[in-house]
Amino acid sequence: MTGKEKLYFLLDAIDDARALAPVGQPVLIHPLNDLNNKYSHIELEQLFTKLEKDKKVLKVLKTLPTMGVFSDLDPYADLGDGCYHLKILPAFDNYFLKIQQEPEYQEFTGKKPAISPTKPSRNTLMTYEEKLNLIVKAVVDAMKATRKGQPTTLYLNATNGLDSLDREEIHNILLQLQDENALKVNPKTNRLLPLSQQPTNPNYFLLDILDGFDDWYESYLLKQKSKPENLDWLNLLKILDVCSDIDQQLQVARNTTITIPSFPYPYIGRFLELFPYDSIGTRKSYQKYRWEGTQFLLKKDIVSKARYDSDDVLGYGNIVMKINLVRFNNFYKNIKNQFEKQKKSFDKEKSDTPKRIDRTVKEEAVWSNDFRWEGKDFVFGKYGSINFISKDRKHILKTLTDKKGGWATINELQGSKDAGYVRSTIKQIEDRLPKEAKEHIEIVSTQDDNSKEKPNQGAYRIKVKP
Repeated sequence: MTGKEKLYFLLDAIDDARALAPVGQPVLIHPLNDLNNKYSHIELEQLFTKLEKDKKVLKVLKTLPTMGVFSDLDPYADLGDGCYHLKILPAFDNYFLKIQQEPEYQEFTGKKPAISPTKPSRNTLMTYEEKLNLIVKAVVDAMKATRKGQPTTLYLNATNGLDSLDREEIHNILLQLQDENALKVNPKTNRLLPLSQQPTNPNYFLLDILDGFDDWYESYLLKQKSKPENLDWLNLLKILDVCSDIDQQLQVARNTTITIPSFPYPYIGRFLELFPYDSIGTRKSYQKYRWEGTQFLLKKDIVSKARYDSDDVLGYGNIVMKINLVRFNNFYKNIKNQFEKQKKSFDKEKSDTPKRIDRTVKEEAVWSNDFRWEGKDFVFGKYGSINFISKDRKHILKTLTDKKGGWATINELQGSKDAGYVRSTIKQIEDRLPKEAKEHIEIVSTQDDNSKEKPNQGAYRIKVKP
């Protein structure tokens, strides 16, 4: 790879790993598992220094000792988790967005260019959220052109799209950000004149950016990611599944305190992505999805209270919730609309690419019925077997083999561990495969495999080659 291509590959890996990192936790990048052993130690150090010192889009919280080329590393050596620990700064999204517009990036990755915000038409009615987003983006861009220790000049022009908004409305929204201690609207627009002689309605505001802006902006970006229109497909289904049950219960309960089962039995088959087939593992995963959907509604204040009532006899309990009815009705309508939009988009993609899918099927072997578990051993048919002592490692391979070549998400694989453990353990499992099995079996991630339709979140699957 060229220097630019190495930068592109690293940024993609960081963005993918960030989607798996819990809120408030560092993003973990493993040089072997996440970066496919494509970098020497010095190359990674230089790239991280460039991103941290020059671009100021991340901070390296933990690095690795100098050990030459990463291919020389022993994956079983005592290096902690063997990962770089990164804190992603608010400027990362805008920087990555600009990178995605470069033709070289699009040619290297084969991805369509990311869509940047465009100026709305004066005749278009904008929601408050759209106006806020436009103003926040303009403030962040203006900060980049501001000298240290000087007020930030926020121009109202066609470049940032603020000329399409009413000046007084922009001022009111900026005052709301001031109330949240993100910034302060400077009463002066001309520093050389006293307050009594300031010009009337200039085409800019002077802003004092406060120390709390970065934390406020990070919180703002997280809220944007959790909006229905920004949710990935699986998370959208988790939330919609819970909302559908809530709506059904509200119709008959005539009360805002309702109860839904953590595992409805018999399962009605609403979304097969959440419960593709019946097993102990898929039931547990589905219960976890239901609780995750409930927790999302709780954080959005759509549900004001939620608790889990366990059932010691069958192992399946109920989820009891107090619903904020007005907020629920609006949210349920919105998330159903987003579901229909994404579904239409997926259906169109499937209808447009039948030849690609047919070719994919021919390039891969069908999952063999000879693949089976025998106690703590998994037998790859005629390719040999692998034995497990560790319950955590067995859980990872059991989850993968239960999918029979399909995708298993990081959430399903990690159990009581974290995403970093999953990545390093999968590498170790591959290294322990019998020699003949290695010629036909590999465990691939969504990042390095395009041969099957992929989920919108990090996942792994077992790929069988003829």
